Amino acid sequence: MLLDIRGTCPDRDPIRARARERGRRYVEFGFTPSGSDLREIGALVERGALRVAVEEVLPLQDVARAHELSGSGRGTGKIVLTLR
Repeated sequence: MLLDIRGTCPDRDPIRARARERGRRYVEFGFTPSGSDLREIGALVERGALRVAVEEVLPLQDVARAHELSGSGRGTGKIVLTLR
């Protein structure tokens, strides 16, 4: 299953098509996260029940590069900025 938490948008059509091609179910939903929701999501990640696709991990000083990557439209995962 491919899960998209950003909601329904026309730019999801290519993602929907890729999911179908790969035999995956594409699901969209939205929510307003609370502390307990985020803890539950964290627990799912720790148990391996939910995987997060990380494309790039960059130090905070490379925030301009992260912004460039996110705006490219070619991303396949999350861009993570580290504080240390």
